[in-house]
Amino acid sequence: MLVRDPKKRLTAHEVLCHPWVRVDGVAPDKPLDSAVLSRLTQFSAMNKLKKMALRVIADSLSEEEIAGLKEMFRMIDTDNSGQITFEELKAGLIGFGANLDESEIYDLMQAADVDNSGTIDYGEFIAATL
Repeated sequence: MLVRDPKKRLTAHEVLCHPWVRVDGVAPDKPLDSAVLSRLTQFSAMNKLKKMALRVIADSLSEEEIAGLKEMFRMIDTDNSGQITFEELKAGLIGFGANLDESEIYDLMQAADVDNSGTIDYGEFIAATL
């Protein structure tokens, strides 16, 4: 993890699978990384063009580059629909230890839902958390 060269550095997925991180064969629950929550908040302040640009960037990233975010999406998407509903986002953020009130979670939901579908799809989630 501490290797300067990104090509030689472990991916987020490899880190999560590493014995130092795993406890009894399962990666432990931990509070939501403050950087991810910060990026979600920053994303909410961006204009639509910037959000769409991040979506394009997110779509071009390799699986290794976003493995940790993919796992986080899977954990929040409890019904495995490929879409995060408001209730799933709320439960996921609370489960990760985020201290947000319902209106703040609603604002994050609205900001990340770029296509106004009422849910956050995988691409929107990755773009919002880059």
